[in-house]
Amino acid sequence: MTVQIPKLLFLQGFLQNGKVFSEKSSGIRKLLKKANVQCDYIDAPVLLEKKDLPFEMDDDKWQATLDADVNRAWFYHSDISHELDISEGLKSVVDHIKANGPYDGIVGFSQGAALSSIITNKITELVPDHPQFKVSVVISGYSFTEPDPAHPGELRITEKFRDSFAVKPDMKTKMIFIYGASDQTVPSVRSKYLYDIYLKAQDGNKEKVLAYEHPGGHMVPNKKDIIRPIVEQITSSLQEASE
Repeated sequence: MTVQIPKLLFLQGFLQNGKVFSEKSSGIRKLLKKANVQCDYIDAPVLLEKKDLPFEMDDDKWQATLDADVNRAWFYHSDISHELDISEGLKSVVDHIKANGPYDGIVGFSQGAALSSIITNKITELVPDHPQFKVSVVISGYSFTEPDPAHPGELRITEKFRDSFAVKPDMKTKMIFIYGASDQTVPSVRSKYLYDIYLKAQDGNKEKVLAYEHPGGHMVPNKKDIIRPIVEQITSSLQEASE
């Protein structure tokens, strides 16, 4: 009888690629490798041009971005949520899972975390016969929101993506949220908004929906005291679901 090694799929952030995300998440990746967990990093398919950036970048830095093959994204950035088109990024991940899965879990950072959240919710529809993930790790994640006209000052998921961020009542996946208290790119309030969606769907069960805040910014934490308990939660969820 062959023992199946647990497999996790990693989705990069904006202006990264799989190799860079592997380096940025090396602390978590190395601890998972010690626990005999396979980590698969893939490249996002959208190739950005300089005009697609939501900020200014000088020519030398942009050339370095091209040379390093990190002009990649899962979808083009927009501050208006209903204008987002995630179809290309979503298809590339689904095609990869169909060819290389099944996967026991998924880990996403920033843009990749927004996409991995949707894939977690919809995996059994997107990839027929694929089981629910055992674990989903959302690092600096966010949802696609807009101001809620019925409740001034509050947000809601934009209608176009309401179904994408709807959590099924029978979801068995352990959700782990990681976010930085000093994150300026995805402020922690946005990550907490997404966390709250899952917490409410699980009737406030904090054993199924966990949150870890670190003092840093828009990054994957690598300090052992922060990531050790996170990796323990990942590996225990893989073991529990296998027993």
